[in-house]
Amino acid sequence: MSAAPTKALWMVIGAGAAIASGAVTKRALDAGWRAATDDDPPDDPDSLKIGWRDALIWTAVSALAVGVAQLTARRGAALGWRQVTGKRPPS
Repeated sequence: MSAAPTKALWMVIGAGAAIASGAVTKRALDAGWRAATDDDPPDDPDSLKIGWRDALIWTAVSALAVGVAQLTARRGAALGWRQVTGKRPPS
């Protein structure tokens, strides 16, 4: 396989892993918020109807969780790529 199709395939695999992990993480965050607060998570933290405390907590926790999940997914995909191809993913 030449470099261009290999790189495109890697981009699809890496992005797919990150998107899937983001969706799973979002569900887990929603469930965790409900368990901790007995209320639904803020659907729009920018809204003036949401207090500063909840908006800041939701934004910080969700950004950290989604970032870590996406990084973990991409690294896992890279390990899988290496195992299948014997090479590092293209950069």
